[in-house]
Amino acid sequence: MQASAQEPKQHKITLITRLAYGSGNLLGSGALAISGAWLLFFYTTFCNLPVVQAALIFSISTYLDVILNPLMGFITDSFYNTKAGKRFGRRRFFILLGIPLMLLYPALWITGMGFFYYLFTYIAFEMTYTMVMIPYETLAVEMTTNFDERTYLTGFKAMFGKVANFIAAALPGVFFTLLGKGSKYSFLATGAVYCVIMILALVFMYFNSWERPASEVASEHVENVWEGFKKLFIDIASTFRIKTFREHLGMYLFGFGSEWLFTATFTYFIVFVLQRSSTLVSELNSMSSILQLISTAIFIVICAKKGFSKPFSGALSVVIMAVIAYIVIWALHIPHLTWLVVAVTAIFGLGTGGVYYIPWTVYTFMADVDELVTNRRREGIYSGAMTMAGKLVRATVVFILGVVLAQFGFKEGASVQPTSAVHAIIGVLIIGVIGLALLGQFFSHRMKLDHKTHQIVLDELDRIHKGGKKADVTPETKAVVEELTGFKYEDCFGNNTVGYHDKKEQAIVPQH
Repeated sequence: MQASAQEPKQHKITLITRLAYGSGNLLGSGALAISGAWLLFFYTTFCNLPVVQAALIFSISTYLDVILNPLMGFITDSFYNTKAGKRFGRRRFFILLGIPLMLLYPALWITGMGFFYYLFTYIAFEMTYTMVMIPYETLAVEMTTNFDERTYLTGFKAMFGKVANFIAAALPGVFFTLLGKGSKYSFLATGAVYCVIMILALVFMYFNSWERPASEVASEHVENVWEGFKKLFIDIASTFRIKTFREHLGMYLFGFGSEWLFTATFTYFIVFVLQRSSTLVSELNSMSSILQLISTAIFIVICAKKGFSKPFSGALSVVIMAVIAYIVIWALHIPHLTWLVVAVTAIFGLGTGGVYYIPWTVYTFMADVDELVTNRRREGIYSGAMTMAGKLVRATVVFILGVVLAQFGFKEGASVQPTSAVHAIIGVLIIGVIGLALLGQFFSHRMKLDHKTHQIVLDELDRIHKGGKKADVTPETKAVVEELTGFKYEDCFGNNTVGYHDKKEQAIVPQH
């Protein structure tokens, strides 16, 4: 795979290809799973940071990283203009660069440091994460146009995400057993081992992936830096004008936001509300991740046949029912509580694999719908826009969690929390998690992109690019294009003001 990125080559997607592409998500899901489940707890319990300061670390670093998300998408879209891009690929160059930077991860888990140390190390890792994940998310789109192949590539990505979740959940438990659950070195050991795993995964993925050759990508060179930044912000803002992307963001932000808030709160719920050990949290998360792996495999088949809307709504229904069941277990003080918690967690794991898998599968088709409107290929811009929005929501919900806990008397470093803090944790689950899940379901019902409509999109793009007249469009195709884009058919294929337009640019597709 060391050949120049601009040499046209025929590639076949094999099992090794799927495994390699999926393994990249050992970074995407694993690092987030560990930090999501444990870092806030680690800061407040082992580093004695006030809960507001700990939450502020997540929020500040994420809000700064939000600037980098669209910037990375913009840079990778244009990176074929550089020598490094032509040699290593406009996307894969940054994956290669990120491999040694994974060594930043263990630095997050060192105790005895101050607020600014934890802030700066987290910012550095978040930026490295973004530098790798933005181009990584585009590779499924780059590697194939086939609906089923993309579905399976993103399916393997999602399944490796669940493998990552299992490893991330099990590792702390292993080191709690070896070093003691009160040992400050348990988390450092977890970070060091997972660092090695991420490095190996990225190397495997880099040497078994590819992207569109430079000859197939239209140059989007701009005259100067000012025009470059202008293009960046105009293009990012323009993504929200595409109807399907707006609906997709609603699914992703509220659906995944619901599960993310649940993950951030779950450790506190088990330890302080149900008063069980942190070892149980690790065991429950490990079990859930294994079951979510099975669940994801099932959702891959379902989505290939049934589309995305109903399966996603069903997965969020499981989140809602699981939260209700956890609260009932607490409220009724039911005997054999631990076994009931295990049972609910098992149902949660079996039903929620699609919450992560479906939005990131739908994402791989956004650039095709966008091409109907702009006649451009903007995979990087969409990856940047989606990741930016996701991180904004993640930072916001974690910060709100921290503020709520602080307002209701949460005590950092304490093994038992006051009743007011316990009730706050329960309130976050009921109002926050369930509320976000319901909003995710609302947007999933509006999603019309599926196997059939996507094929219509590809066929129409191919017809127009081969010189077909817009006037010859069939009624069915016209209806699908207008439904997915939110634009009149006559205004598609570059005949609009969507996205950046060079002053000298002429209409790409003339009116017929």
